[in-house]
Order: sequence, then C-alpha cells, then structure tokens
Amino acid sequence: MTTFSNFSIGAQSAIDSAFKSKRSMTGAISRLSTGERTLHGNDPAGASVGDSMRSQSRSATVAARNAENGISFLVAAESALMEIAVLNTRLRELAVQKQSGLLGTAEVAAITSEENAIVIAANEIADTELNNVDILSEVSIAISTPGQLAYVGVTNKPVLDSGVSNVDAQMAIIQKGLGEVGAGINALKGYQSNMYSYASNADAAASRILDVDFAKESAILASSSMLNQSALAMVAQANRAQANILSLLD
Repeated sequence: MTTFSNFSIGAQSAIDSAFKSKRSMTGAISRLSTGERTLHGNDPAGASVGDSMRSQSRSATVAARNAENGISFLVAAESALMEIAVLNTRLRELAVQKQSGLLGTAEVAAITSEENAIVIAANEIADTELNNVDILSEVSIAISTPGQLAYVGVTNKPVLDSGVSNVDAQMAIIQKGLGEVGAGINALKGYQSNMYSYASNADAAASRILDVDFAKESAILASSSMLNQSALAMVAQANRAQANILSLLD
C-alpha cells in the first residue's frame, strides 16, 4: 500500500467538513440571536417578498392612523357646525322679533346688538383651525397603501348674517355641511377598518417568511455543533495516522 507523506487526504476531508459544519453553526446562531430567518443567504427571494409585505403592512398602519386623524378633524367640524346652527337659530328668533312693529328704538337697538355679537361669534367659530387647517373646509386624506386620497369635509362654509332670508340660506348650508361631515366620518371608519385588517394580515404573511423557526434552527445548531466536533476529532485522528509514516524511518 502506497503512503503519501506530503498530504493527508483524510485530514483535508475532515477539515472541509469542519468548515461546512462551522458555517452552518454560524448561520443558525445568527438567525437564533436576531430572529431573522433569511440571514446568511437563507431564502433571498423570500427576504425580498417578506420585506415588501412588511413595508406594505406599516404603510397600511399609517393609512389607518390617517383615517383616525381625519375622523377627529371631522368631529371637530361637526361640533363647530352644531354650535353655529344654535347661534343661527337664535339669529332667526331675533330677526322675527325685530320685525314686530311694537318695538321701540331702544329695543330694536338691543336686538341689533345681540345679532351683531352672534354674527361675530359664529364667524369666528367658522374660522377655527386644527393644526393650521380650517376645520370647515374640504381636506384630502391618504387612506390606502398606494396613497389613494379621500376628500372629506365641508365644501361650503356658512357665513352668518342678520335677516330671516339670510338665516334660512345659511341654515341650508349648515345642514349640508353636517351631512358631508357625517358621511365623511362613516367613510373614514370603513377605510380605517380595512387598513387595520390589511396591516394585520400583511404583517402575519411577512412574519411567516422572515421570522425564524426557533425549533428548526435549534435542531440545526445542535446537529452542526455535533458534526463540527466530530470533524475536528477526525482531523486529530487523521493527523495521528499520518504521523505513523515516521515509524517507517526508524
């Protein structure tokens, strides 16, 4: 049997096995310590899909939050319109009362003074802003992951003034605004519910792709560790066997 003294085939084979098992151990340790299944080149295609899904999930969460902010905006607008409606109703009472021919000059002046105060108060309420945005105006809200916009809010701001005809005209505008606000609130609730469901399911799908299976990786780590120790032991055995060549020189 021929013996080669310059190269140990067995030792090299054991070293190769040790490197492979060590690489497997390193990957398993990295995945277990980070919780990321796709580290060290493990399923690169899955990493791309999972990252895309996770991005969409987070975008959907933001869209749902946008809808919630929009609902808060519309609720503020609704409160303002309802208060303006109360003031407008009082303004109509005063307008009817003012037309009575039984009032004296002082009484008419008192009514006019109250009318003026109501008009000023109502118009100041109508100019209320939320985060520098006029609450009695139409706004656009991103309510989907692609950034699709929903337009909600009041399309025509009421401007109160004295006189029965003016009051009636503004009451129609107020009622229309309340309808627009209510419709917007209900629509945003639907968008919000849809985006929360979308975010939850997209995140679950991404988790199945990106998150590590701890039981599986623990088994891989244990197996790789045993193979690594076995390979290193075989390297030592091969080296000792190769040393037997020296006995031929005695």
